Amino acid sequence: MRHGKFVREGANKQVISSQADSLIKISRIWADFFPANTSNQPI
Repeated sequence: MRHGKFVREGANKQVISSQADSLIKISRIWADFFPANTSNQPI
């Protein structure tokens, strides 16, 4: 029971980290397209 929960949490962390990587890549692309607006965007 505990082992299954641990595996699920590990999988969730993997998904979250991959989504974070995607957001970082997207934000970098946006920064390339709109260099003038990067200073106005909250981090």
